[in-house]
Amino acid sequence: MLYLLILVAGGVLSWLGPWWMIAPVCFVLCWWKARSAGNAFWVSALAGITLWVGYGTYLHLAADVDLAGRVAGIFTGGAPALSWLPGIVLVSLISGLVVGLVSGFSGLAGVKMRAFRQTKKT
Repeated sequence: MLYLLILVAGGVLSWLGPWWMIAPVCFVLCWWKARSAGNAFWVSALAGITLWVGYGTYLHLAADVDLAGRVAGIFTGGAPALSWLPGIVLVSLISGLVVGLVSGFSGLAGVKMRAFRQTKKT
């Protein structure tokens, strides 16, 4: 349930706002729904990765130019060791790592803030 909520809310708000809208979405939804800290981190990270890699793949398939290949060329600097790797794979790996960490730690912060607020009230 939490995974789907993050996907839907994160997708809509990231479409309407800046790229980092996934962070407050994970924070608020994990504050509200997450069962444990581990659950909050991994579900948030997986939902963020699914959202960004899915949208990046859609943009890659819908585009007329190979933008992912050009961006991958910036990251590799034309290194021959990475020439066998398609650009979309490298860009997806890097963006997945970034969004996984951002969304995972945002969800973890939401659960920890809820626990902090509950201990402070008693």
